Amino acid sequence: MATVRISDATLLELLLADLTARPDVVAEVSGPDTLRLSLLGSYNEGAMRLAILLRIRAWEAAQRARGIEVEVDIDY
Repeated sequence: MATVRISDATLLELLLADLTARPDVVAEVSGPDTLRLSLLGSYNEGAMRLAILLRIRAWEAAQRARGIEVEVDIDY
C-alpha cells in the first residue's frame, strides 16, 4: 500500500475522487493531506509502483493544465 501526501490539502478529495473512479483502486484518507492507496490486480511490486506513479503524475499534470499548482509525494 502506498502513502500519498498532497501539497494542497483542499485538493485531497478531488484526488481521491479521481483515483477511486477506477474500479481497481482502493484508497482512503489517512490524514488531513494524506491518502493510502493500493491497486487491485496481479501486479508485482515494481509494476504497482509504476502504475501508481503514472496515475498520480497524470492527475498532477491535469491540475497544472487547469492552472492549479500542486505536488504529490508518494511513499511506498
